[in-house]
Amino acid sequence: MSLFEEHIDAIEIAAKTASWVCFIAIFALAFTGHVSTPLAVAVVIIWVSRITQYQIKETRARWDAEAAEEGELRREQQRANRERELRLQIQRLQRPER
Repeated sequence: MSLFEEHIDAIEIAAKTASWVCFIAIFALAFTGHVSTPLAVAVVIIWVSRITQYQIKETRARWDAEAAEEGELRREQQRANRERELRLQIQRLQRPER
């Protein structure tokens, strides 16, 4: 598991917070007429945070798909084990007593 995956919740909170803070900062800078480097930095931060949030969404979707696949494999294995046990019980019951 990568560092990104280990701290995905904290990264998501930080990305959302940075996005909202920069969004508010853009409005504040636009209303005061300071359209300059800080505005450009805020736009870049929002852009990066959106990309980060997209990556988090993809990672969680991948985790969900892997968990569903593992669950299906586990259910299939349990079904196979039950069938094997039932076959063994049937064989034991059909054996003539000695």
